[in-house]
Amino acid sequence: MSLKLFLARRRSRAIARILPSVVILSWFATSTETSIAAERGRDPWVFRMIFENRSRMLVMALRSDLWAAYNPANGSLYKVWNGGIEYHGKVYDFGQRNSKALGQVYHRCEKSSLLEATDESVIPSGWTTEGIATGAESWTLTNSNSELVTRSFDTRRYDQVMVTYRTPGGNNRLLVDVSTDNGLSWNAQTWMSIDAPAEDGHQKRLAVTAEQVKLRFRRNTTGSTATLADLVVMGDYQVWSFQKDGQMVFPKVDWRGYRLSGQTDGVTLLYDLILPDETRISVAETPEQVVGAGMTRKFEILGLPADSRVSLELDGTGYQAAHQLAGAGSLRTENDDTFLDFVTDGSSTLTTTWTP
Repeated sequence: MSLKLFLARRRSRAIARILPSVVILSWFATSTETSIAAERGRDPWVFRMIFENRSRMLVMALRSDLWAAYNPANGSLYKVWNGGIEYHGKVYDFGQRNSKALGQVYHRCEKSSLLEATDESVIPSGWTTEGIATGAESWTLTNSNSELVTRSFDTRRYDQVMVTYRTPGGNNRLLVDVSTDNGLSWNAQTWMSIDAPAEDGHQKRLAVTAEQVKLRFRRNTTGSTATLADLVVMGDYQVWSFQKDGQMVFPKVDWRGYRLSGQTDGVTLLYDLILPDETRISVAETPEQVVGAGMTRKFEILGLPADSRVSLELDGTGYQAAHQLAGAGSLRTENDDTFLDFVTDGSSTLTTTWTP
């Protein structure tokens, strides 16, 4: 065997012995790097649940003192808060109550409710009543002619509108009538409250869509008590809008799920906006925490038709919001509402901070 061939074989054997060690060291370095997970507020930190009377909400614990809830039905950021969750329901305590947010609310989708009346010590502005007594915990319908009529509200930009309320006391069978013409007639929808509602009260879906909807509560003579409390009308407000050639429509939201990055590194929400002609605009949204009371929302828009604009309404109740934007989109204020606009495909990152 020649010296040259001998040395070549020794070199090959040495490389063969070294390579496994290199592979192991490389794997160890990579594994060590990816195993350092971001610290979140819960495990699992992203999950679906019934939350505050809304089904299949997506909740995420961005950190222990920063939580966010998204409504997949309309592609909206429903709530941001700092105190975790009070867990209820069959999964947690075998009860019928809903889970709810704890602590300070930084943001709540401004138009998530059409009507809220939870102070029974007064008659709300714009309501009409006859034979109604106020109280610390409920309104009381005092006689057979008693009735309580709400102010009007507009349901045209809402899906899945629900009426929720409580009837404290037993054998309480209120009659509920719905008007779609500002109270001129009361035959759009009617029902009677059941004697034994769920622990957190009655829930009824409104089967009407109109500009001037009112509710009327009356006493049923078959009931021995007649009280009403905590009346809320809520729905999935259409936060996304689309405009082309001067015509505005509100696209349907087709929720496609979410994608985790690593175990706790991040999460991306995926949904499509479906236009009347079945055109789909794809939206990928990646929320993340920032220091203090704030978060970023990175949007990726794909499939936006030429010469058009798609907009997301951003307003909420809670703390004062300040927005900063980088990327393809733009911020717009119109009629005291704030919008994130896109006129082309691309990426945009919205940073929002909340202060008292």
